[in-house]
Amino acid sequence: MYSHLHNHSISTAGSSSTEIVGDEKVVSRNVPQPRRLSPRNFFSIHFFSRLFGWPGIIVLGQLLLQILAWGFFAFVQHRGGLALPLAWAASAKANPHSVQWVSTQIATILAFCSTFLFSWGARQSITLRLRGDGMSLAQFVHYLQISSRSLILNPRNLTMTFMAMFVFILTGVQTAGWSSLITPRTITIDTPLSGHGIDLSSPLLKDLRGTQAVDFCRKTSSAAAAFIVGQTESGYTAVKGNLGLPATLTVMDLSFNRSTEGILPLTLEPLNASTWFEGATTLPSTIKPEWDLPDGLGSSYTLHQQGFTADVSCEFWKGPGDPNAPRLFFQTNSVQSWNDPRVPSEAISFVDMFSDCTGKNDTQPLTWSRAYVLSAQPNYMVMIACPAGNTTKIVFNTANPGLYDFLGTTVCTLKSKTTNVEVSYSDIINIKTLSNGTFADIRAPATLAAADTLYDMVLFSQSVVSNGMGDKLRSLVSETDGKAFTNDTILRSMEQFVRGVTEYSATVFQACLATNQTFMNSLSPSDNLNIPTNGTFHTQTIGWARATSALTAVQLLPGTVLALFTIYIVVVAVAYHAADAKGAYFDPSDAMHLVAASSAGGDRGYIGKEGEEVGAAAESINVCLSSEPGKGGMALLLSRGR
Repeated sequence: MYSHLHNHSISTAGSSSTEIVGDEKVVSRNVPQPRRLSPRNFFSIHFFSRLFGWPGIIVLGQLLLQILAWGFFAFVQHRGGLALPLAWAASAKANPHSVQWVSTQIATILAFCSTFLFSWGARQSITLRLRGDGMSLAQFVHYLQISSRSLILNPRNLTMTFMAMFVFILTGVQTAGWSSLITPRTITIDTPLSGHGIDLSSPLLKDLRGTQAVDFCRKTSSAAAAFIVGQTESGYTAVKGNLGLPATLTVMDLSFNRSTEGILPLTLEPLNASTWFEGATTLPSTIKPEWDLPDGLGSSYTLHQQGFTADVSCEFWKGPGDPNAPRLFFQTNSVQSWNDPRVPSEAISFVDMFSDCTGKNDTQPLTWSRAYVLSAQPNYMVMIACPAGNTTKIVFNTANPGLYDFLGTTVCTLKSKTTNVEVSYSDIINIKTLSNGTFADIRAPATLAAADTLYDMVLFSQSVVSNGMGDKLRSLVSETDGKAFTNDTILRSMEQFVRGVTEYSATVFQACLATNQTFMNSLSPSDNLNIPTNGTFHTQTIGWARATSALTAVQLLPGTVLALFTIYIVVVAVAYHAADAKGAYFDPSDAMHLVAASSAGGDRGYIGKEGEEVGAAAESINVCLSSEPGKGGMALLLSRGR
């Protein structure tokens, strides 16, 4: 602004003891001849001495405000976020409107200080110019308007119009920038986590099959009292989730959204496992933060872990000779009627399904299944499992007629696999699969555990009048198809059910192994079953977040530009007029000062001559500030430019 002022000022003005106004001679007082601009000198003694006082206060004030703004911004960026003390954060969360009000007041005060320094610097620069070479009356008025942040709507001078608009916008948006910087908000502070889980794809785990610990967890862990209900519930919630319906599954006092996805839940604190597995005490914590966790109002964490699932495809049995199924044999026998006179005398039937399929090691017991039911209500479901190449054939059989005759005899092909998943731990555990995974060995303990769990589920859910798995599937298909019971819905529901139970079995199997510290500690370092995992702990609190985009920095730019503009016009004005004599204090924005100085300078009738526009006259009149001879005061002197 100041350089513009000098570049467009009038460097000469006529002055004489007399002046012709119309046809008359008017005698006037001496008008000092305005001086030409002195060269800028930033290294003179006069320059540095004149910086002490109002120029230094303005420059240092703007610098301190910018150091405060950008220093705080840089500190938050370096720390990755800054949280309020826990008590303050709780109070801020409970009183968000009060926090906003206080922050806005502080932002308004800081913006006011910056704007005040600009206005003060602009007015003092105008005064320095008036004491020196002066300026046109039009420029004098425009610069006063700019210093007071007023808009100028002058089509004759678009430069001043745009400059005034520029200053008006800069000063107007400063409050928003400060408010954005200093207002505390809900933030999340991230802390890295690292640890390990059990590697279900480890060849060592298959080699350990046959040991007491692995066989116990594989065969009987999911049949424990704490997990029997979860066998059918895991399949039910998996189907519900696949239908897009809300469903949660509780396993080991942890709630999973739709399914466990075969993960071992990893927690920061050990879990009491004494009621889950025989002889167990705790499910140990195997993850830890890289540094101390901050206090917060809430928390959650995410981990990248190994999951376990299966590709399942089901179809109806086509009868003897079906190439997709093992050879099946069925047998139904009746037992003697009950002889107890207190109960109805009804015949009991036992239904057998078996196959002559063969498998290695412990797969043989799963080739036979039996259910006891009332002969009049043969509502049963039986299941066998046979290895077939790299897959497992799971066969379900129901009575026809019966409650579950819509299932008939269903053959499901199960191909288990390990996956990479992202697990979000909060009130409910949410799991997202990140890869298609790697198919697991059919005789790996986790795969065999899936078949064992499915077998136990069908067996333990069977009563003499109904089957729990059958009831849940019947409910799910009815919820989708009503009474239609289409084949596609039946088979897809069965696939999701088997998948859900497979994932559940892997979760329980891993937890069983993890709680057996005697077994885990007996492994040598070379026999490590661990797989590394990492993630992030998220602490929710109130404070200032690290900026993730340039938007926050852009919000601070108006104040920075205004500060640089202020410093520029002040330093340049002092450099031009460092050697000028100091006069009495004069504030060009003060109406009393203007009236007094104008009165002392006298009115020469320069403005408002006949036939001359006021605007044009103001452009041709030079204004300067001079000491009034003999009076010691200040006078605004007007003179015609040539």
